[in-house]
Amino acid sequence: MSGASSQQRTIRLVRPQQVDGIGVFSIRDPRRTTFYTFCEIPCAIGGRGFAVHKLGLGQLYHVRIGKRQDCSCECLGFLSRGVCRHVLGLLALSRHGLLGL
Repeated sequence: MSGASSQQRTIRLVRPQQVDGIGVFSIRDPRRTTFYTFCEIPCAIGGRGFAVHKLGLGQLYHVRIGKRQDCSCECLGFLSRGVCRHVLGLLALSRHGLLGL
């Protein structure tokens, strides 16, 4: 399957950040729904930094969002294409004012 429908993703804030700073979001695409915990971390080089962990046996990624030049992620998707679900998801949550205490 190809086309726009195979590329559609949605992000949902499952649990807003609590006093401990940890929140949960999910990313759903046509094949699966994946849950992530996230916590904002200090970022001295521009943008906002987050530690993002895929629930289960997932990897921990350090993700940076902000202006286009400030966005980065350690995942293979970002390293190969320069864009990934983690950056796009956090940017969407930030645009809607859903990140932060």
